[in-house]
Amino acid sequence: MPTPKPRKSPCVQWITSAEMEKIVDRRAQSVLKISGDMFIRNRAKGQYASLDADDCPGIVELALLAPRVKGKTSRARKKP
Repeated sequence: MPTPKPRKSPCVQWITSAEMEKIVDRRAQSVLKISGDMFIRNRAKGQYASLDADDCPGIVELALLAPRVKGKTSRARKKP
């Protein structure tokens, strides 16, 4: 019986913050026709909380790419 070939481990490539900003900016431009910074500011204000993915294809992917906004969101739990 032949010996199995060793598998190559997947290689993780880290990206810089500047590279991530460019990715978010390009995605925001293609989905909403605004800059990545504008998307992040608007999202922090809750502007996209009721936006449906069917009405705006690509918004879910954009939200996953963009950094999380700290602070109160529409889904934040209230303390008792």
